Amino acid sequence: MGDVQPLGYLASVNEPENMQAEAALLGAILTNGRRALPMVEEYLRPEHFYEPLNGVIYAAALRMHMAGVDPNVILIRNQIGDSEVLMGRDVAGYLGQIMMATVGILNAGDYGRAIFDAWTRRQLRSHCIDVARLCLTPGGQTGEDLVEQMEAGLLEIAQNMRESLPNVTIFEAIREAIACGQENLLRGSALAGLSWGYPAMDRMTGGLLGEGLYVIGARPAMGKTALALGVAMRVAANGERVLFWSGEMAARQIGARAGAAYAGLSTLSVFAGRRYDIPEDIGTGLRVPLEGWQWQDLQAGEKAAEAVPLELDVRSGLTVAGLRSRARRMRRSKRGLGLIVLDYVGLMHGSDAARRRGRYEEMTEISAGLKSLAKELGIPIIALAQLNREVEKREDKRPTEADLRDSGGLEQDADLVAFLYRDHYYLRKEASGDGLQKRDKETNEQFANRCSEFQFRLQESVGKAQILIRKNRHGGTGSVRLRFDDDSTWFRDETEDPRSPAWVCQGGAS
Repeated sequence: MGDVQPLGYLASVNEPENMQAEAALLGAILTNGRRALPMVEEYLRPEHFYEPLNGVIYAAALRMHMAGVDPNVILIRNQIGDSEVLMGRDVAGYLGQIMMATVGILNAGDYGRAIFDAWTRRQLRSHCIDVARLCLTPGGQTGEDLVEQMEAGLLEIAQNMRESLPNVTIFEAIREAIACGQENLLRGSALAGLSWGYPAMDRMTGGLLGEGLYVIGARPAMGKTALALGVAMRVAANGERVLFWSGEMAARQIGARAGAAYAGLSTLSVFAGRRYDIPEDIGTGLRVPLEGWQWQDLQAGEKAAEAVPLELDVRSGLTVAGLRSRARRMRRSKRGLGLIVLDYVGLMHGSDAARRRGRYEEMTEISAGLKSLAKELGIPIIALAQLNREVEKREDKRPTEADLRDSGGLEQDADLVAFLYRDHYYLRKEASGDGLQKRDKETNEQFANRCSEFQFRLQESVGKAQILIRKNRHGGTGSVRLRFDDDSTWFRDETEDPRSPAWVCQGGAS
């Protein structure tokens, strides 16, 4: 193991470069650009060259090639200056030296990769030195901030490296897809991805596919947090590690919801230790304390949660970079990471530049970042979205894609767009207000019939919910019906026994 060198030494050593490869590639381009440039033009850019003049020559050759002109020494000299001194070099003499050193075009691709590799090393060196200086700055950023800054820089470098990856043939893509199906079959899985934990959703979608971005929109009070937590708990209870980010709830509030669902109580009952499913005691004005068996159920839920690999992130103003930093560490760890759930995407923050351009642009940046993260990690991401108020102004309150338009590029980037809808919420709201009002020219009999129909709808809607799938890249669209328990704020599949354990993954397409 070599000696550890001080920061000053690292900053003073020569930067990584490969001047031989730069000269060899330019020589190949000047000899036969029509054959040499297609080997490197897809990923190699002028700024990747260490010698600035080499970058100028390469840029000129690229412009000619894109215009359908085969670059050569004379044309390059005419474009960047015949016999001029450019960047301290005599252009004509320099081009002559390159031609003298030309070794052929067969290895042009290798030269390009060597140049790109040296540039990548320079980027790494520069980023590491910058972060190291910040580490030594008294009263500077926290260690966690520096780790995130380091990882963000490394990710940017890694993304540039991925741009240089070769294309994938359709044969390779089909072979990979078939192998995925064979692997699922050998595992005995009836799904193409992770189970949602709700059989009806699995049947409609085939499961949560890796690299997929799943957007679930709803108006406030529809229960989108409860649905997201239900999916997260059931996926985790099935053995997959899950990261759940909440931008508006504290960890103990989320814990109260999960514990309440397990014990069949309301979250208020968990926090107060008293029963909120029955009225207050007339004499004391207090609610009755929880029964012993109810405390036992809550403690059983606490014990059961030890085996559920669900982790909560409750940082405010989360950015995609901050999420990526934590998710990548989890993904690389021994336990891995199977799913990310975000509640909700409207509370995330974009870059300062995107924020200055407006909320729509900020959301578009966040959406693209989430899709990129799902592809990078190879796991599904569920992003909740709050719909605009236009829904409330319509007679039919069922959401459509248009209600998501204020959310930037979410609709375009998502592999699946669904909306949570509970008719009972709106009917109960209407009944608790001024109630049904008699319309103009409506007879008493017509009004009575309408009231009767309303009461029937109200009664029929109790405990029912729908997930309206409006877009599905990998399957059909339609409506998925679930049960909803108002007291425990929990969703169940229609096939489930209301008394069955709330966290047990009931998934499967059977």
